[in-house]
Amino acid sequence: MKTADIQELSNFLLDYAVMLMRSGANTERTVRNVIRISNSFGYDAAIAIFQRNITMTINNPNDSSKRRTSVKQQLPPHLSLSIVNDLSALSWECFDTDLSLDEVKKKYNEIVSKAHSSSFVVLIFASFAIAAFCELFGGDYASMLIVFLSTLVAFSLRLLLINLKFDVRAMIIAVSFTASFISFLIGTFLISTNTLNVAVSTSVLFLIPGVHIINSVTDILDGHLMTGIARAVSAMILVICIAIGLYATLSITRWMFL
Repeated sequence: MKTADIQELSNFLLDYAVMLMRSGANTERTVRNVIRISNSFGYDAAIAIFQRNITMTINNPNDSSKRRTSVKQQLPPHLSLSIVNDLSALSWECFDTDLSLDEVKKKYNEIVSKAHSSSFVVLIFASFAIAAFCELFGGDYASMLIVFLSTLVAFSLRLLLINLKFDVRAMIIAVSFTASFISFLIGTFLISTNTLNVAVSTSVLFLIPGVHIINSVTDILDGHLMTGIARAVSAMILVICIAIGLYATLSITRWMFL
């Protein structure tokens, strides 16, 4: 069986687990992948994943003196399901072949350093997607155009605030308000529509933390209660922030037409 230095393996597995969680993997998937890689090098692994950090212990089942316990802080979320899939495939490749730890680390670095989708491409497709949601919820073609334009502006603001490292909650409130208020202004003064309420309400859908909500449910069902509940609370806070931004728009527009 192939082997690796226990400290080097421990450091790599912590980086691997943090990257999986950051990219949007659920907790059970991360645990299974880490254990799979650890077992392929002849070690057992126990891992505890929390909202703020990850604690991991790996040991040699044939030599109790070879044991390492390490802790690493979680990184801010940066969703990339392609990275999740590629890292999961890497764990199976490591388990099924004779890849050395250096080779595994090289493949890992290639995966995480891959160029992400262009922000411009994401912006355009997100705008089309939210416009399609508007039609799905009963909006007319004019409302779809309104939502498309407001999403272009609000999503651009979101990217800007992310680069400026704004607090995520303040960012969600600001972007939610911007998207809904611009939808209202365009629908009132520039483009006539019979479903302005649909345009305003669907303009903020791109902010919904769908991956976090899904992962919180799967974590709870898989028995990772602490992580699942923490993710659910975090997602709920973000949804409340979206509601605050939308409420600000409704309050201002009601005042404008008193």
